[in-house]
Amino acid sequence: MQNFGKYAIISNVSHTFEKEPTWYWNIKPPTSGDELNMSRFLVQARVEIGTDGVRREYPPTNTEVIHREIALTFYKTNIPKDESLPVEQGGEPLIPEGASVEAVEAVLLTMPHPLIMEIWGFIGDSVVGWGPAKSNVPNEKQTSAKSTKK
Repeated sequence: MQNFGKYAIISNVSHTFEKEPTWYWNIKPPTSGDELNMSRFLVQARVEIGTDGVRREYPPTNTEVIHREIALTFYKTNIPKDESLPVEQGGEPLIPEGASVEAVEAVLLTMPHPLIMEIWGFIGDSVVGWGPAKSNVPNEKQTSAKSTKK
């Protein structure tokens, strides 16, 4: 595999969950192909016919975008499919390594939203331009810490 140096994360990155520290979620570096997939996804138009019979086009929702970014970067996880048998003890993972984007998205639909947001935040911390937008405005904790330093 080609190493593109400082242009991207060059290997898989792992996240340990805040509330389930024995679980991890690994992401793979998105490629230019993944960026293209994401760009096409963002401009696709979903057509719906309203109760008035009028056809309307809608862009993907924020949650659809979040799910797609997570699915495109998914590498593997040890979240167990059956909580009584951890993956490390021979259990099956909730999402198998190599799952298609559509298969990953189908599982994401069953997960609690705070868990999805934690994964998406991790992606934003790991991949430039992906995940939630970063604010340039310091939060209250940062401001308090700076003001107490002399």
